[in-house]
Amino acid sequence: MSSCSASAPAHGGGNSSAQDSVALRGRHTVHAAGATHGSQLVDLGTVGRAFDLTARLEPTGNAGLRLVTTPDGSEYLDIRLDVDAGELVVDRDHASLDSRARGGSHRMPCPADRPVDLRVVVDHSIAEIFLTTTGQVLTLRFYPTGQSPWRLQARTTAGTRLGFAVDAWELRPLVIKEPSTGAAESAPASP
Repeated sequence: MSSCSASAPAHGGGNSSAQDSVALRGRHTVHAAGATHGSQLVDLGTVGRAFDLTARLEPTGNAGLRLVTTPDGSEYLDIRLDVDAGELVVDRDHASLDSRARGGSHRMPCPADRPVDLRVVVDHSIAEIFLTTTGQVLTLRFYPTGQSPWRLQARTTAGTRLGFAVDAWELRPLVIKEPSTGAAESAPASP
């Protein structure tokens, strides 16, 4: 159970996948802005198993976001900025309690000298991370076992500050219109 791909910016700018998903945004579930200091974590709110998130992160050191997918916090996906290495790191080591799932970290070059803008689209077990600051995209699977609601957190390491502005929306089901009848049908729901 492992899947991951990364890509550079598409020629001509913009990513149609990210642009198309804006039309699928439903209820606005998270709006949080502020800062966290040291090893303090900040709960940002809850999301379902399918959501679209935008974030502006301004770290002074290693810091980022955590998607907690079980009530006890034992299963989570970390998206963090490694300022020392100049990378965005997506860490799946604790992203699934399923013994068949693989962990590991995926990295993208990321500027360390300015705020970082992210877009994260999650649809059950697939996450697409758009590093809008550079135009890079990372797609991965993470096989969470926990049921929703899931929790979002802002996290920092000792001696670090993270300024953040985060918004998240539910993703509405995709509606497919049949060209021959014009009738709309909902796409099959994932289990």
